[in-house]
Amino acid sequence: MSSESTKYRGYCHCGGFRFELTVPEIKSATACDCRLCKKKGYIWTVPPKGSYKVVRDDGLLQTYESASLRHQFCGRCSTGISGEHVAGPTNGQMAINLLAVREVNPFQLEQDTTVTHVDEPEHALEPRQDSPPDRKTHHLFSCHCGRVQAQLLTRVSEQQVKQDNCSSCIRKAYIGVYPNKDQVRIHGKEFTKAYMYGKKYGADHFCATCGVFVFATVIGPPLSVFDKVPPERKEFVMSVYRKNINLLPLNMRCVEGLDIASLNIDKTDYGAEDYELPDEGDVTG
Repeated sequence: MSSESTKYRGYCHCGGFRFELTVPEIKSATACDCRLCKKKGYIWTVPPKGSYKVVRDDGLLQTYESASLRHQFCGRCSTGISGEHVAGPTNGQMAINLLAVREVNPFQLEQDTTVTHVDEPEHALEPRQDSPPDRKTHHLFSCHCGRVQAQLLTRVSEQQVKQDNCSSCIRKAYIGVYPNKDQVRIHGKEFTKAYMYGKKYGADHFCATCGVFVFATVIGPPLSVFDKVPPERKEFVMSVYRKNINLLPLNMRCVEGLDIASLNIDKTDYGAEDYELPDEGDVTG
């Protein structure tokens, strides 16, 4: 490697798979408009031979192949690690997902990301269940393989859409909308894996087959936590708790046919140095 190369550290969120990239400073990326890349939010770099090194592999990686992409993702936390397109201009090239690289801030690469086009067969997705008689499905969310779906019974325009680059959200490429539970119908939850970490106040649900993160469940802290809240603040704090516990967050990347660029997204940039994995163990507790 050149003396001007930089060693980058990459890992899935739980830490079960870790790697190093020793390459010149990463100033640009590529993306693809195939369905799987869009649902996973992938931005890619193609590493030169000998620049990619696996430093930990707990055997968690799973492989899923679409008509355009064969990708590997962590079967515990859903972080996408690598991919090889089987169609399109990058056919046959092994690429690394930059969302999994710690020292890269994807927000800063947005203007320097080149999007390539892949011709795919038309995909018509049907809801797994009809809307309730008195409610209309305004948006259909789905993983790539279609086993996991969510019907949003209100318009996204009536919701706030948020995105940040914290260690968890960036690795699952999360663009969030936060409707109440009665505004959502989930289908195929039995086909998901639930990933919990830290204090385990919530769970991320991703398709166990294709690795696409679709929705989250809010669990919240045990009620005993609020015993220490001063009486004068108790009513307010409990109202916030009840509001949050009633949410059912959805990943906007899963909306079929949606142009992400058309969304008004409230973005929060935490930078690229937001968390450090322990040398041993993982973040799941």
